[in-house]
Amino acid sequence: MPTIKVNRKDFCQLVGKNFSMEEIAERIPMLGVAWEGNEGDDFEVEVFPNRPDMLSVEGLARAFSAFMNIKTGLREYHAEQSEYMAIVDPSVVEVRPVFVACVIKDVNLSDEFIKSIIQMQEKLMLTHGRKRKKVAIGLHDLDKIRFPITYSVVNENFSFVPLEQEKEMTIKQILEELPKGKEYGWILQGNKYPIITDAVGKVLSFPPIINSEYTKLETKTRNIFVDITALDEKAANEVLNIIATTFADRGGKIYRVKIKYPDLVIYTPNLNSKTINVDVNYINKILGLSLSVEEIKKYLSMMGYSSSEVKKGILQVNIPCYRTDIMHAFDIVEDVAIAYGYENFEAEQPNIATIGEEDALEAFSNKLRNFLVGYNLQEVLTFILNNKENLFKKMNVEEEEIAETANSKTSEYNVVRNWILPSLMEVLSRNKHNDYPQNIFEVGDVVVLSDNDIGAETIKKLGIVLCHAKASFSEIKSIVQSVLSNLGLNDYQIEELEHNSFIAGRTAKIVIKGRDIAIFGEIHPIVLENWNIEMPVAACEFNVNWLFEEIFK
Repeated sequence: MPTIKVNRKDFCQLVGKNFSMEEIAERIPMLGVAWEGNEGDDFEVEVFPNRPDMLSVEGLARAFSAFMNIKTGLREYHAEQSEYMAIVDPSVVEVRPVFVACVIKDVNLSDEFIKSIIQMQEKLMLTHGRKRKKVAIGLHDLDKIRFPITYSVVNENFSFVPLEQEKEMTIKQILEELPKGKEYGWILQGNKYPIITDAVGKVLSFPPIINSEYTKLETKTRNIFVDITALDEKAANEVLNIIATTFADRGGKIYRVKIKYPDLVIYTPNLNSKTINVDVNYINKILGLSLSVEEIKKYLSMMGYSSSEVKKGILQVNIPCYRTDIMHAFDIVEDVAIAYGYENFEAEQPNIATIGEEDALEAFSNKLRNFLVGYNLQEVLTFILNNKENLFKKMNVEEEEIAETANSKTSEYNVVRNWILPSLMEVLSRNKHNDYPQNIFEVGDVVVLSDNDIGAETIKKLGIVLCHAKASFSEIKSIVQSVLSNLGLNDYQIEELEHNSFIAGRTAKIVIKGRDIAIFGEIHPIVLENWNIEMPVAACEFNVNWLFEEIFK
């Protein structure tokens, strides 16, 4: 998890009250950050991924100020209208489609603030931005830019002067020679590269790799242009709001930018607060307390919210624009608990007597994990939620009925997976920039719809994928047979199988007493192309529940 370094004096100035290092060390962990110690008048805290708004000194101070009853309630931010405009060219939609921006004026770039924004920028791109792939940030000297700016694509021979360089370099040279190019070049695939230019053709940025020397921030800079390029619109706007409010807390004035997409026009940032209704009885039931409406409103104010009783026992809670983690009423309950103080909850012994033990199937799964490491395989953990495109279209199989989530917040995770291999293929697809071989496995849950009274059954599956230049049917077959042998299962049949995810004639299944225990083979080239994987892949998938039953029945 990311850590940030903070100067105590600067922090206290932003909070609005002076605190000793001991007081900060005692109280700040109550907000949900981990104290990492101090050296002199600087301290370091670890920020959990669900609170990216606290990855800057300003955001941390904002939260701490409310928590300590200094500046409580909802902080409202306003973006002024402006004539600034950005044009998104249709050519960039297939490469890196999302672009949002804002302008910040009257900024005083003190040494402490410069340290803070550099730290915030890097930490946000690392965490919320998934190492720049999902979101990348550019900060530029506004006074050097001629509007409108254009977000488009160029080829590898396009050249400009990158940040901290003295001469022009081509895109190809940047990716091959500069440290940032080597580190993040894997994000861009194909022969088209995103570029941001101004009205006179000057380059602002080559996202998500590096900015231009032309618009570099300097200590004398007072007006800043912020650009966000991304793969996800929601994440882009969340990061933009965090950055804009951070500058505003240092006295900057926020201005909106008109973004002209090929088929629509938007204005960013949108700093309006969101609302969510929460039942007071629900809060008290979850926390085991008997808080009054006024007490809950006070605790919400300490966490940076404003609230009002819209009808008896129902609170409408206004959520600040920089809080990206609030998705459900339960998140509000958690913040009430933080403000109330976990140290104030009375410990109670549960009025039950049970003897706990590890579930037998889970114990078996752990044994599987332990000996699979001995095959020189690396274990991965992926989400049980996925999407139909990954599960069916990319795997070249017919779509079937599966469990879907209600009111999904994102199209990436809107169904429950019914097999595990697509999750492992996604891991390979996201790690093409790493060295080969990439031989990985996972023992995880899938959900299969059934005709019984329950309607759905959770099954544990084992998936193994081998990805390297010589991955083959023979190699994966030997691993499958070795797994069965190590489990003492020698009475099985290998039968030919047709499966659209695998190459015909190089696919088989393991059958034990009439049940298909496993499938294995070489992944079909169409599937590899769908996942943009350039190496051969051999894979298998076991039904762990049935393996367990065969051994322990």
